[in-house]
Amino acid sequence: MAHKEGWVVVNQVPTRVQTWGGWIEDPLPDGDSVIVCIPGNPGLTSFYRTFLASLHQHLGIPVWICCQAGHELPPPSTHLKCPTNPALYTTAAQATHKAAFLQQYLPANRKLYLIGHSLGAKLVSELLRNELIARHTQKCYLLMPTLERIAETPNGRFLTGILDCFMTVIIFFAWIFSLFPDVCREFLIGCWFFLSRQHRVDQGCMEATCHLTKPRQLRSIFTLALNEMKFIKELDMQVLNAHCPKLKVYFARKDGWAPLTYMESLKKAKPDIDVTVLGEQFQHAFVLDNPEEMADILAQEIKKERVK
Repeated sequence: MAHKEGWVVVNQVPTRVQTWGGWIEDPLPDGDSVIVCIPGNPGLTSFYRTFLASLHQHLGIPVWICCQAGHELPPPSTHLKCPTNPALYTTAAQATHKAAFLQQYLPANRKLYLIGHSLGAKLVSELLRNELIARHTQKCYLLMPTLERIAETPNGRFLTGILDCFMTVIIFFAWIFSLFPDVCREFLIGCWFFLSRQHRVDQGCMEATCHLTKPRQLRSIFTLALNEMKFIKELDMQVLNAHCPKLKVYFARKDGWAPLTYMESLKKAKPDIDVTVLGEQFQHAFVLDNPEEMADILAQEIKKERVK
């Protein structure tokens, strides 16, 4: 079935949703499973478009993703407005937002496969505290997970220092950049990607990057990042002990957000957890470089899980 996207209100916040294999409000095709992806930060759905389209192509299972609350703003045609209450956009509120989304739209008779990338992995662990969601969940795939002490990582320390000093300045320059014509902004962003990564990124990533450089979205992204530093501290042993068999964790070899020392910490805390170190080509932002390769890996894992 075709790709669809739209806007729904979840936990008071207009939320962009993209699906493959059936819209969230339509009767789902025959089968017993749904895959739901929880994005990282920035939590814009189009970053994951190629990855999730490829995953759906491999498996034929309905695949859904919803944005992080406040990271995508509804177009005027929807007549929806984002509330200004900052309590709706914290890390804890993002977990509440994802739980509300699943409770609103996941059919009662469906098995759930959760994918969490970066911050999304932490949010998946928070979702497993919900008994109803945990009961539906067959397996969780945590990609480059930020499960502990994010403020102590190389990238966490760097970003905190930059935002503490220059967040207002960065947002001001983003405002200036937002005044450029769309064609000009897309050209400059495309040049930056090509120079920094030595290849062109897909249209979904281009679209998402153009949106996140707008001042309001950028402020939401930065504010959530700073809140993550305070929220994500020690490993959640309650969830690890209760749901370890449901977890499959993937680390990149070089990752400033989820370094391999944190993988060792995770394995020390829970020796029987299923952990894989990905190949050299995979980076934290795999959606920019290897979305289809990551989809291939997960598709094989999900196929094996479904025949158990």
